[in-house]
Amino acid sequence: MSAPGKVKKLVYVVDDNPLLGQVTAQIIGSDGYETRFFTDPLKAREALRVDRPSPDILVTDFDLGPIVGFDLIETAREHIPGIRCMIVSGTVQPQILANHPTRAEKFLPKPFKADELLACVGELAKD
Repeated sequence: MSAPGKVKKLVYVVDDNPLLGQVTAQIIGSDGYETRFFTDPLKAREALRVDRPSPDILVTDFDLGPIVGFDLIETAREHIPGIRCMIVSGTVQPQILANHPTRAEKFLPKPFKADELLACVGELAKD
């Protein structure tokens, strides 16, 4: 849990699979983070551009249909200096991540365990 008196980090979770995304957001929220969940990556991209307060952390699936997680990371970094980003995926090949110019601080392959997810988010949340 987050330390008493400490401001909660806001985490955006983006996954076009409603069930997986909701479970991911609930796990993160259970550890004291504030979450906002999106199934529509285009709405998430717009929120990254304009919503205030801005998220501290972005957790995004890689394959989101009309766009990929890297597109959201690029938008987030353009509009939110210092945001930390993680890609979760059961389909992306490691060489795609390694060869792409956009990088996430963390990658977590699906399926993952709750403690693995929380460990990654916890590392991203460290100041």
